[in-house]
Amino acid sequence: MHKIPFLNYNYVARSRAIGILELDLDLDYLQLQHLRHNRHGHSWSKSNRSTSTTERRHTGCLLKRSNLPLNSNNSLCRHLSSKQQDVILNVFDRKAKLLQKERAAQGFHGEDVSVYDYIKDEFGYRTADRVWDIKRKFGVVVDLGSGRGHVTKHLSKEMIDTVYQCELSPSFLHQAAVSPEVPTHKVLVDEENLPFKENSIDMFISSLSLHWVNDLPGCFKQVLRALKSDGCFLGSMFGADTLYQLRVSLQLAELEREGGFGPHISPFTTVNDLGNLLSRAGFVLLTIDLDDITMNYPSMFELMFDLKGMAENNCSWRRKPQLHRDSLIAAAAIYKEMYGNEKGIPATFQVVNFIGWKPDPSQPQPAKRGSGQVSLKDIDKLDQITKQIKLMEESTQGEATDSNDTANKSQELDEELQNLANHYDDTDKNKSKK
Repeated sequence: MHKIPFLNYNYVARSRAIGILELDLDLDYLQLQHLRHNRHGHSWSKSNRSTSTTERRHTGCLLKRSNLPLNSNNSLCRHLSSKQQDVILNVFDRKAKLLQKERAAQGFHGEDVSVYDYIKDEFGYRTADRVWDIKRKFGVVVDLGSGRGHVTKHLSKEMIDTVYQCELSPSFLHQAAVSPEVPTHKVLVDEENLPFKENSIDMFISSLSLHWVNDLPGCFKQVLRALKSDGCFLGSMFGADTLYQLRVSLQLAELEREGGFGPHISPFTTVNDLGNLLSRAGFVLLTIDLDDITMNYPSMFELMFDLKGMAENNCSWRRKPQLHRDSLIAAAAIYKEMYGNEKGIPATFQVVNFIGWKPDPSQPQPAKRGSGQVSLKDIDKLDQITKQIKLMEESTQGEATDSNDTANKSQELDEELQNLANHYDDTDKNKSKK
């Protein structure tokens, strides 16, 4: 059994063949699950406590259960880094997302499930390439939301020493590709409940998985807590303009046919919101950029089928249970009319790439307040200001040179006067002797 020294829980290796680790759950976990899901109408009775060990292990992902802050009534005390209690939006049904991933991993018509990974494989390669840009070798790296190993399979021993693939779906984790050079271990982990100890991880990587997390600020805080000082958090998420064509087409079709519309496309984060969340969590030296990729499909139905194969179908709590046939046909026609091209229909995938660091005294610090020489209001005159600064520096250097020349000349004059004085003294002495 492989031991993970930095995990904050008692674990059991259930499958040595693929190295998947699962949590040995007990009543603490069941009480925690009850407290979480009670607000959604789930009932709880003493009979639930007789759940078998197999069922308990199957229900959970890998969750941290040690040192849970429970009060005398066995209710969960919110353990937050900030004094003010945060409001956690419960937008996505995580159980539905797990079920969607399990179904996608089995395939729908017996085809190779990897044919749907073209988007995630592309951005997984780009994320791994960004790791190459960091001139440092990382020891322990966590691939958070690894999927089928879209990032890990591109990593090499020159980058990192050890990788831990963390995924919500056991089937995805079983199918995940691994690096041929780097030792890789697979762990069942829910992105909303990270089991790692403080200051134990050198780097977190996440590619196109965090957009299904309800408590994104809490997830960022847990990542920051687990990172070592000067540790790196590098990842990518779907941006706000992802699948905007499909969103608009479905909304217009449902307004026309049903008199209203429901949320069919997941709400995605914007660049500003992501930067604010990372800064609020405590990350520094942030760098965020956007990538857009447009794929062409024969019609809207092929796009929706591929999204289902990627396990990217909707899991919002407020999603409609079904789409009417008339609305689907109308949406496909609207999509073709508004956005169609000679290749079919385009679908835009906008990806927000980010990198942040855990604070450390060795990192570059900002300049002191008031030390700037140029005002931001004069940014349009930057070339002119740069030339003026150069002229001022040259004139200062010229004045310094002139002052040095003057000092040298005065020193030479002093030496000449001293020599003349010495000469006259010697002459007087000779005359007095005679």
